[in-house]
Amino acid sequence: MNLFEALKMTCKDACYLHEKKKEGKLSFTEMLGLKLHLLYCGLCRMFFKQLNELEKHTQRFSHSEKTIASLDASSKEKMKQSFQHELKK
Repeated sequence: MNLFEALKMTCKDACYLHEKKKEGKLSFTEMLGLKLHLLYCGLCRMFFKQLNELEKHTQRFSHSEKTIASLDASSKEKMKQSFQHELKK
């Protein structure tokens, strides 16, 4: 990824890099691109903040209850469609 690609990064690309970052697999240029995107995209900043909070609470719940929280297939599909709808705006 070069600087030009980082400047034209879409929110979908940023989501991919955000997940990749959690796995510790981001290159320096990908990290820089993600940071640049987050500088000008308030929606992604808000989404990632909410996502991190949700994951933190989910982990706390699953550790305390000794269960794994998961969604059924229809809920996952609804979330996916909702997210795709928001990206098209």
